Amino acid sequence: MNKLNKIYKLLFLLLSSIIFTGCKQPTFINLTSTNISQNPSGIYTLQTEVDIQDRNVNRDTVEVSAVVGGELISMVQDPINQNLWSCDYKLPSGFDEATYYFQVNYRLNKDGSLSSVRVQKSELQSFRLENRYVGNLAAYRGPVGAEIAVQGRGFTKYDSITIGGKETKTNYLSENELRFILPPLPSGVDYPVQLIGGPHGALDIGNFRVDESVLSVSPSKLEIQSGSSNILLFKIDYDAPEGGLKISVKTDIPNSVIMPEARINQGDKTVNITVKGGEVGEGKLVISAPGFQGVEIPVRVF
Repeated sequence: MNKLNKIYKLLFLLLSSIIFTGCKQPTFINLTSTNISQNPSGIYTLQTEVDIQDRNVNRDTVEVSAVVGGELISMVQDPINQNLWSCDYKLPSGFDEATYYFQVNYRLNKDGSLSSVRVQKSELQSFRLENRYVGNLAAYRGPVGAEIAVQGRGFTKYDSITIGGKETKTNYLSENELRFILPPLPSGVDYPVQLIGGPHGALDIGNFRVDESVLSVSPSKLEIQSGSSNILLFKIDYDAPEGGLKISVKTDIPNSVIMPEARINQGDKTVNITVKGGEVGEGKLVISAPGFQGVEIPVRVF
């Protein structure tokens, strides 16, 4: 009988152990960035999401803290999402990084009463201050050729800006401001803008929408005597970007219209193109450039 009691006791202890280990303990999701932009006050927000799935946890007893450098800081529960907790930490002067972990204290509902306080800790975390960051774009849309300012901190003369992966002409004004010229890109599209350079590689700035620019063509109607020539003037509102602006000119009477490639040179706003009349015919010129509104010019060769 004693032997049987011992077996029952062992089974009970084993079952209790299985039940106890089966209770899911609270887990942490760190929502604090590992790189934080430095600010003049030296105060930085730590935030975590505490996932509590055990129904036996008494929610009224849950207390979450951040432990930074041995200092215990109570965290405040978000009024809307009660799984979110945050606190402010003032980094001591002269430091540019900190190591910390999160801790939750709680009690279980057990047999009509509360258990003793239980403690669960997160893994060790850390953050460092980033002295180089991008604040914002001065504008988030504009036409090809426009100059756009970028504000931030820690810029150098070796930095450059890309939009849609395309490198731009970037001007360094100060460690707090860069400016770039919007290159020829198809309009009506949002393109990602990035800061290139520095030890941490590309930094995302935001999205920029390219609006249609105006491409003026004069005259608005072209009449040429076969064997003679006329001049087409192409004009844009901004200086042509680095490498120049290539203008596409297509026609439905290719044997009647003879002309060279049209391109506005870098830094220019206009170009004159000589158009020579070939075979007699009547049709149109379809003129376009990336980011510019297309233009159609009636043409007659007589």
